[in-house]
Formats: sequence, structure tokens, C-alpha cells
Amino acid sequence: MVPPLDPANDNPPAGFLRIDFERGRPEITFNSHVGTLYAKRGEKGTRDEFVMGFRVQPHMCNPAGGLHGGMMMTVADLVGTMGGGTLAGLRKFLPTVNMTFDFVAPAKVGDWVEGRAEIVRQTRSLLFTNIYLTVGEERLLRASQIAKIPSGEGLAFGKARLDRSAQPA
Repeated sequence: MVPPLDPANDNPPAGFLRIDFERGRPEITFNSHVGTLYAKRGEKGTRDEFVMGFRVQPHMCNPAGGLHGGMMMTVADLVGTMGGGTLAGLRKFLPTVNMTFDFVAPAKVGDWVEGRAEIVRQTRSLLFTNIYLTVGEERLLRASQIAKIPSGEGLAFGKARLDRSAQPA
């Protein structure tokens, strides 16, 4: 049996901050329920980088001991909408309208997984993004996503934020 990891000991690499999806709300949303997720952004005022990461915990794994495909798909979806939206300069919620996944390699308990997005194309109403999940240099998953860019103000992208109170000293 694999001993459980303590999320307090995730030890994210330098620059990663916990994503606070709740922002003081009493209920726990799906995004927080799957596990503690972290993000790293480029310099303030730039849109040149967005990396999401997490430490693989036992509850995220399948019976074979590898990172569950559903967890990888969830994180890839978030990387595509949050990361792609950040790179495109969009500060609103982007609902996913289509997504495909290719599972390339497994991850195991204790691995640090990172997700990055690259914008393929942006139209007035759609954002096309490729997403990659990796452990080190090894790719675990490749995904392709199409997200809707809402007209007007849309739903403000403001519920999730990086928790700067937990920065290491």
C-alpha cells in the first residue's frame, strides 16, 4: 500500500503558488476537490507564461498506481482555459466546447506534473489551444481544446486566484 502524501508537503518548485478556487466561499468546488493545484505566471503585467502544477497524490491514481486519466483530463481542461486565457489576455471564464486527449505516458505518486498551453489560433468567439502535461521533460498527455470566448463582459474570470499568503520565506 502506498502511504498517503500530505498536501502540506507538496513542495512545489520555486515560483508556484497554490490556486485558491474558493476565495472565501464556504463550499468546495470540483476544482479544489480533485487536489491542490498550483500555478506560476510570468512577470507581473506580462502574458508570456502560465504553468499549472501539482504533486501526484494516492487519491489521484487508478488501481494500477498510475495517475488517473480523469485527473489528467481535468487538469488539461483547466490549463487550456486558464492558461490559454491568460496567454490571450482574456480575463473571463472560457467554457470548453470541444476537447481531445492523447495519453502518452503514466505518472506515479510523488511525481510533480506540470501543464502548459500554447495558443494555436484565436478568433472573435473561439480560442484553439494545445495543452501538454509533463513530468520533467517527459510528456504524459497531449490535448487539443476549443474554448468559447463569451461576447461582452461574460462571466468574470475572478473566482480563482494565486494564494500569495503561502509563499515560502
